[in-house]
Amino acid sequence: MSYLVLARQWRPQVFEDVIGQKSITQTLQNAISQNRVPHAFLFTGARGVGKTSTARILAKALNCEKGPQVNPCNQCTNCKEITDGISMDVIEIDGASNRGIEEIRELRENVRYTPAKSHHKIYIIDEVHMLTREAFNALLKTLEEPPSHIIFVFATTEPHKIPATILSRCQRYDFKRVPLKEVIESLKRIVEKEGIQISPRGLRVIARESEGSMRDAQSLLDQVISYGGKDIGDEDITEVLGLIDQKILSETIEAIADRDGERCVEIVEHIYHYGYDIQRFCQDLLHMLRNLILIKVSKHPEGLMELPPEELETLKKQAERFSFEQLNHLFSLLLKGEGEIAQSTFPRTQLEITLIRMATLHPVLPIDEILKKLEEMEKNPSAKGAAKPVETPPTGGRTGSKPIPEKMEQLPKSFEKKIEEKVTGKEKPSVKVNQEAIPSPRQETKELEVYREERSLEESKEVSEEVWRGLVDFTRARNPILGSFLVLGSPIRFSDGRVEIGFEKDSFHYDRILEKGNQSQLEQICQDYFKKKTKIVVSPLEKGTRLNGTMINPEENRLKKPVEGVRNNTEGNSLVQEALRLFDGRIVEK
Repeated sequence: MSYLVLARQWRPQVFEDVIGQKSITQTLQNAISQNRVPHAFLFTGARGVGKTSTARILAKALNCEKGPQVNPCNQCTNCKEITDGISMDVIEIDGASNRGIEEIRELRENVRYTPAKSHHKIYIIDEVHMLTREAFNALLKTLEEPPSHIIFVFATTEPHKIPATILSRCQRYDFKRVPLKEVIESLKRIVEKEGIQISPRGLRVIARESEGSMRDAQSLLDQVISYGGKDIGDEDITEVLGLIDQKILSETIEAIADRDGERCVEIVEHIYHYGYDIQRFCQDLLHMLRNLILIKVSKHPEGLMELPPEELETLKKQAERFSFEQLNHLFSLLLKGEGEIAQSTFPRTQLEITLIRMATLHPVLPIDEILKKLEEMEKNPSAKGAAKPVETPPTGGRTGSKPIPEKMEQLPKSFEKKIEEKVTGKEKPSVKVNQEAIPSPRQETKELEVYREERSLEESKEVSEEVWRGLVDFTRARNPILGSFLVLGSPIRFSDGRVEIGFEKDSFHYDRILEKGNQSQLEQICQDYFKKKTKIVVSPLEKGTRLNGTMINPEENRLKKPVEGVRNNTEGNSLVQEALRLFDGRIVEK
């Protein structure tokens, strides 16, 4: 007799044997006991979680000679025939190879015939999402109102591909992945029954590789037993399944913590030499970094990772060497590198570069700590990086020398130097003191007033430019043609209830804007924009006219950036300078 693999030997035969789907099996048993069995089921979920097995158990429970009952007896002829797959009344169809409209037409003809010797004729269609659209449409009427003896059970791993018209005619049951703990317990029962010696860590590795699929776990165990025999070591499991040894992953984390780029390159050499899958190594290392992050953010990480105590303790010690921000940055670097490795022609070199980047990553300060440090510097100007206050030069008892005004520190450096030289008399040395160079109090006041007027004029220009750009955008939205004319104009003066705009004399847009209809529309738009009654004044300008040596051109003004002024203002700002130092930044022009 040929060998029967573990996945078939240990296929569930009653509802209680289905692992990890308690809610679904309980619902089906209740439906049978209450005689509320629907005519169409849809079982969805990942591979190997018990969809087809549950469908067979349901068929046996409904067609059992002693039933219908909540569990099949597995002793009668009907139960045995269904278990062996030879029952004439339980038809299993592969949706991938019977996906056309002709097969569905044949099914529609066959459903009219009563069961040969059972209570129900049951159709189990696996991978039903593979049916064509025409086949689904042909099945609709039969599925909605089948004969009383017909029951359909559909199984699929991709329910999103099934039309809504089919979904609405079925009772849907979503099978979830089998929890790791239950997979391990099931494997433990199998190895005890088979007389296999294997460590708990080995069973955990196999269960973790199955990714919640009970059938995959049984197939992997079968493969490991074929390789290792009755006594299986952890090394055998690692080698036969092509897994990365946990020690290598741990050494990689230690090398990154030690900032040892050379050791990282040696680890890549070892991986490449033994033929490990480089992309799989990245995925395992990502999973390990994920565990380290969970240890950082959770007070009880053991419930989130399902790791043995000794492995969890090792991870906790490694997590102490990193901050959360570092682990987050390392995870991002490796995730990006894994994508590059998958597409790279030279995956080994790409992995080396990625690990070197991770190992040489500068320590990352938490943003809260950075903000706190900047706040302390702002409160304490004498801290490191703070600008030194301007010292008042000693008067030295010189004739006509006067103290520098208290508001001097608020003035620009160029103007400050000019006032300082005049007020203190600190000019170029000469044999004879020039009394005219020493300003009177009236001259000092005049100098300060001139500065304030110039500063106010600059600020008003900036405000006007901002208001002008907003007015142009608002006009474009309300009247695109009028907005295109306004773009070619230049703002001259904005005052209370009055907007003066200049256009080149005798130009097309100047003539158009003077038209009564356009001007009245523009006034209405300005009134809506400024929220008050506004008068528009259109002034002619000579071609190339300049104001204060600057061309009246809003686009040109908009593109100008006071970079030098910003740079000068930030040079003495302790807060900005410390931020530049912490982030290794620089001021750039945009």
